[in-house]
Amino acid sequence: MVHNSKLHEIHLQQTKLSELRWSYWSEEVFFSFQWFFLVISTLVLVYLWIKILDRSRLLSILLFSSLVFIIASTLDTIGGELQFWEYPYMILPWGLRILSIDLMISIFYSLLFQYVSKWKPFILGSILIAFIFAFVFENVAIWLNIYAPIVWEHIYSFPIFILIPLIGKKIVDSITSASNEPIKKTQVTLGLLDDINSFKKFNRLLLSKHFHDDV
Repeated sequence: MVHNSKLHEIHLQQTKLSELRWSYWSEEVFFSFQWFFLVISTLVLVYLWIKILDRSRLLSILLFSSLVFIIASTLDTIGGELQFWEYPYMILPWGLRILSIDLMISIFYSLLFQYVSKWKPFILGSILIAFIFAFVFENVAIWLNIYAPIVWEHIYSFPIFILIPLIGKKIVDSITSASNEPIKKTQVTLGLLDDINSFKKFNRLLLSKHFHDDV
């Protein structure tokens, strides 16, 4: 039960909006060409991504792609709420505004993360993909009536598309480095123990030789 009058009004408006969104989606979006396009392209992209995913780096790649997806979907939701843009066609009537696009962003950048480990080429790759997203894919999405900018320009998207993978890689690299630190310390410790044992063996050998020479 909402007692605050403003919260109560927000609740009523959200209920009306939810009903209106369901009505619009079920009558005009569901089974439309755009809906089929989003569903099929998403399924195909996810299938191809699973097929070429590097299983030896599974955890780090999944962590990176999850971070990119979370950042992209969060910014997408905020931009939609602020009426910067709208998505006339969505896979689902509620939830993330454009699940398929945010998923596509995370997959493309995860492939870059998988094949490019050094920072300089990763930055260059991020700039290239960001350019394609901002100036090619966004225009295609507008043409398909999947994406409708309201007070947004492609040039605004460009630096954001660059920053998203860089933030993700920085976080993953930091976590990976921190998790590998105990292993490095253990390796150093084991190396020192080996050196100490070798030194002891060498001393025993010298003492034994010295004893036999005296005899």
